[in-house]
Amino acid sequence: MAIFLGYGFLGRLLRVIASGVNPLSIMLLALCLGSVWALTLGYGGLLATALALGIVFMYGGVGSGFIAIAAAVVMMWLGFAQTDRERSQDQKITIFEIGVVVVILSWAVVITMAIYDALSGVTADMVAGVIAGSYTVIRSQIKASGIDRKQAFNFFALLAGLSLAIGWVYGWFTYKVFIPS
Repeated sequence: MAIFLGYGFLGRLLRVIASGVNPLSIMLLALCLGSVWALTLGYGGLLATALALGIVFMYGGVGSGFIAIAAAVVMMWLGFAQTDRERSQDQKITIFEIGVVVVILSWAVVITMAIYDALSGVTADMVAGVIAGSYTVIRSQIKASGIDRKQAFNFFALLAGLSLAIGWVYGWFTYKVFIPS
């Protein structure tokens, strides 16, 4: 469920930087839809986690990075469930899977930057780490739940839409436009 916190941060970011219909807001909304689809497939979660933690190191430095790594490790430890399917060594990566990984990596970058736009300090590091750790465990959790991909997509789409709306309303109430005088 930590992933949906990221959708809330993106909703706030949409309200703050993309008021109205413009190319940036359309791209962010397309990324939201693509991320719902890609996260239900779950490929590239470990790469997205590493990329998000790298951005934390870039924004906050070494101390912030270690806080985020600790939060991500705890999230992965709490979230992993046993799965009975292993990827065979001779199976090749398809173009489809590469597209899914690109979407998830883009999503990780945007969400991590949105977190640091809204929060700061240890709170931002912990939230970024928890959300980054959830990228790794999402595929295992969907498989362990026993629902199919269509049900997972519908569930993710509903919660992502609600989180975006909550974040947008939060940004609407908290963001102030300062006019330089």
